[in-house]
Amino acid sequence: MNLYLKLLSGSLRSRMQYKMNFLVSSLSYGLIMAVDFVLLAAILQRFNDVKGWNLYEVGLLYGISSVAITLYRVFGVEIHNFERYMVEGEFDSLLIRPVSPLSLLLTKNLDLSRIGGTAQGVIILVISIIGLSLDSFDMFLLLLYLPISIASGVVICFSLGLLTATFAFWTQRIKDFQTFTLYAPFNAANYPMNIYPGWLKIIFFTVIPVGFMNYTPILFLLDKGGSIWNLAWPPAVALGFLFLSLRFWHFGIRHYHSTGS
Repeated sequence: MNLYLKLLSGSLRSRMQYKMNFLVSSLSYGLIMAVDFVLLAAILQRFNDVKGWNLYEVGLLYGISSVAITLYRVFGVEIHNFERYMVEGEFDSLLIRPVSPLSLLLTKNLDLSRIGGTAQGVIILVISIIGLSLDSFDMFLLLLYLPISIASGVVICFSLGLLTATFAFWTQRIKDFQTFTLYAPFNAANYPMNIYPGWLKIIFFTVIPVGFMNYTPILFLLDKGGSIWNLAWPPAVALGFLFLSLRFWHFGIRHYHSTGS
């Protein structure tokens, strides 16, 4: 753990040498995400709700999803760019280090510009929570559970990213596949799952379990259905998905063959 923290600290110091670039990138990324939500808000104001979910309720889903995916993208840069390690033969250099390849990937580069998106997600959460007008107990329960929901979302994001990156051990080229599996499902998670057809909901609760990180717990917390078990599912699914992705990652490493370049 100490070695991991030292690697992370070194990467952070390296990125912070360019403070103006960090500031501009963060503001730009946050602004892009804010515009997306403003467009969504305009649509909801026109039609009042989406399948029984009003603007503030959808904002809660949107905020959790935004914070989770941007936090993952802060430290998951090299996982998302893993294709380069296969195509250019850079993965060999990670295997000869005394630290696990995954630890090196997670600490090699931090995309601090994503923090702008995280801040934007937090702002949307705050506005949405204020607009919900919940009673004291429900508000307390929601605030208590939000960190668990976000943490579960980060783990699910990471697990999905690692799972898709692992396919590069056999296919090498995975960039388009990674982009699809990361952005399509998490954009879908910004909205209530009940707006999607049955076959798509099955995917979002099994193969790509993004429905568990925000929709499942919020459904119960806003008294829209489900039971207390809705609060247990997100961390349980996140840990299970993480276990499977790590096993698949180690399986991929065992079957890795150097490109020789």
